[in-house]
Amino acid sequence: MTLPSKKFAYHLQIYSYLGLIAFITAWIVVISPPDTFPISLVLIVCVLPLLLPMRGVLHGRDTSSNWATYLSLLYLMHGISEVYAAPDTRWLGAIEIVLSSLLFSSSSLLLNRLKKDKSAQY
Repeated sequence: MTLPSKKFAYHLQIYSYLGLIAFITAWIVVISPPDTFPISLVLIVCVLPLLLPMRGVLHGRDTSSNWATYLSLLYLMHGISEVYAAPDTRWLGAIEIVLSSLLFSSSSLLLNRLKKDKSAQY
């Protein structure tokens, strides 16, 4: 069985990355706004870490993709805790788990493809 191409892995990473950003933003602003904290503060804390490696991820750089992989694990943990802790937003946590797992898998696949391309050059 062969792995998907680098182009497929790149597009899957971009869609899952932007999907996670859009979902977290929609969750905070539209779907379930926080009651105790200002929306802007929650957006800064939740979305800003995803925006930091965005330029490199969009250009397909391996270091930024690596950081996106690490960040996806934080959102995976948040989604798992949301599923167990809050019954009313359990479905939101499940969507976050799916998107962050997809981001982790696609970023790992892209990094694997990039590594194989670099090793083939030498």
